[in-house]
Amino acid sequence: MENGESLRILIIEESRNDAESLANVLRIAGYQISFNHGMDVAGIETALQEQHPDIVLCGSGETLPSPENVQTLLGNHAVTAPIIIIADEASESVVVAAKKSGFAALISYDEADHLQLAFDREASTIWLQRELQALNETLRGSESRCHALIENSSDAVAYIHDGMHVYANLPYMNLFSIDSPEEIEGIPILDMISNDQRDKFREFLRGYLDQQTPGNTLNIDCINPAGELFHSSMELAPATMDGEPCTQIIMRVNSSTAVLEKKIKALTQQDMITGLANRQYFIQSLKEHMAAAHTTDDHRALVYITLDRFKVVRDENGIEASDQVLRDIAGILKSSCGERDCLSRFGDCSFAILHYDTSQEETLQLGKTLLHKIAGNLSEVNGRAITVTGSIGICTINNQASDVLSILAYADIACEVARSAGGNQIHTHSYIVDEQAGIEQEEEWDRIIRDTIDEERFHLAYQPIVSLKGNTQQRYEVLLRIVDGSGQIILPGQFLSIAEKTGLVGEIDRWVIEAALRELARLRNNDINISFYIKLSGITLRDADLPAWIGEKLQEYQLSGEDVVFEISEHSAINDLKSARLFAGEIQKLQCKVALEHYGQCDQPQLLEHVPVNILKIDGALISGLGSNKEHQSKVQEIIELARKDGRQCIAECVDDAGSLAHLWQTGVDFIQGNFVQEPSKNIDYDFEGETA
Repeated sequence: MENGESLRILIIEESRNDAESLANVLRIAGYQISFNHGMDVAGIETALQEQHPDIVLCGSGETLPSPENVQTLLGNHAVTAPIIIIADEASESVVVAAKKSGFAALISYDEADHLQLAFDREASTIWLQRELQALNETLRGSESRCHALIENSSDAVAYIHDGMHVYANLPYMNLFSIDSPEEIEGIPILDMISNDQRDKFREFLRGYLDQQTPGNTLNIDCINPAGELFHSSMELAPATMDGEPCTQIIMRVNSSTAVLEKKIKALTQQDMITGLANRQYFIQSLKEHMAAAHTTDDHRALVYITLDRFKVVRDENGIEASDQVLRDIAGILKSSCGERDCLSRFGDCSFAILHYDTSQEETLQLGKTLLHKIAGNLSEVNGRAITVTGSIGICTINNQASDVLSILAYADIACEVARSAGGNQIHTHSYIVDEQAGIEQEEEWDRIIRDTIDEERFHLAYQPIVSLKGNTQQRYEVLLRIVDGSGQIILPGQFLSIAEKTGLVGEIDRWVIEAALRELARLRNNDINISFYIKLSGITLRDADLPAWIGEKLQEYQLSGEDVVFEISEHSAINDLKSARLFAGEIQKLQCKVALEHYGQCDQPQLLEHVPVNILKIDGALISGLGSNKEHQSKVQEIIELARKDGRQCIAECVDDAGSLAHLWQTGVDFIQGNFVQEPSKNIDYDFEGETA
């Protein structure tokens, strides 16, 4: 059979030897088969209980059940396998009668070629049915993911059937002041079109559906319930809803009026779910606050809040319920912030506050209050009560950190320390861990890192890299986590820069590589189709002995290099082009792949001409907030097309929100990675067979 697939056969014959003879005819013809044998009703019943056959060969003999009885037995077990009858003779009238009775074929024992032809026809049909089933499952999965993406899209999207709405997402309903999905169902699309242009829309829609209209975009005036006209661009596309064909409409407002421009500007600054400022607006506001002279004695801090185990909440309760939780938490934060504070939804399940207070103690008290209120909140959705807890990181804004990106990074790291320690707690960033805090601190960190290496207080965390093209192979990026002397989690960003300066980072990288290969070998020995992506520091690239050592470790753990990808940052490759090129060339001789991560930071596409990499990982700064950033969208598309042109795979890293994923789905990127998919975890348990997003 095609693709080397094995078929399960039930052969009904008077003896096992007779059944084996028929099976050999099929094997000689090139079929891979396994068969059960039955020669009476009891034997057939037993065979059907063991497994359902793909095809039944029903012999003719005085002691055998009749084909009609076999047909009945199959029906009793809900088996729809075709039955090929093998008889002593096969006259035309007998063959026709068998076909009329629902049998696949009737052939004689002495016509082996005829048996092969009949079997081939049925086998080909089964393969096509399996392929169709797989395609239908893929289609259903794609439709489900597409629907989830549309739910979170910032564009106004509706589905219509026979001129009536059957679905609309929140931005579309907001555009026409519609409160609920139930309200939109059954409303004619013409109700949204201005009176004087309804004929124009009817004609365009009719021509589009009849495939007689060139193009799929229509510029037209729409009207909202208040009677206000606005100009829009409608983009039509074929779609399905619950298996039924319909038409998708993406509506974009095109207006030069000051009122609508103001509304649109507000929408670009606002998170659609919570109504808070979005990430881009918050970062811009933070930059403006930092640039302004700080003339008061106020204490300023960045408070970063992440909801613990929020992905579990979404998986167990659905998108609608998780969105309600986000709205409830946003309400708590808004009521707790001061008038001067700037509050935003910063990521999928994270919030950021630029907070003004009188002292560090007062800011810490605010954090404790927020933790208490978040933990005490009950979100009720469809009769279910949902509770969550939060983790908070606080970074004081002072002379030691006046750079916006540094402040955000410190607050994020502090929040991750709180979350990794169990959640529902606060961690305040200490500038002692800042690499610029002075020589004494670096010497102290040198000692801490040396003790950590000697005492092996490391462990690995894993973050899945998920295909957007249906590839279900398991892929994980390997990340390092460190436990300090008191048992607290320290993230690599807090010490690796010092480890690089002291030369200890090479030892750390080798520890990570060997630990990762050891775990990979364990998983591969359990027949798990999995590969690991392992980060390397810039200094480690200069280790000329590293490729040979990696080769020895691959041999020791009996691994193929094809299961391992080494990641080099774009910055490291640019700073030491020679070492990066030599390492990539040597490691690829071991069949390992090389990924260039954080690609797009430096805007140097010519780098790819000098470093032979297999995979591009698009820099997270370009992915964050991608759904609403046109400049980044253009840049990301350029990178994806560049990768596709050169036969490289492309991964979008740091995918932390639904809007970014929705846009990436349309770009043709191969894989995604980020907290929106799953946060890094000690457990390797992501469901690669399930749905994305």
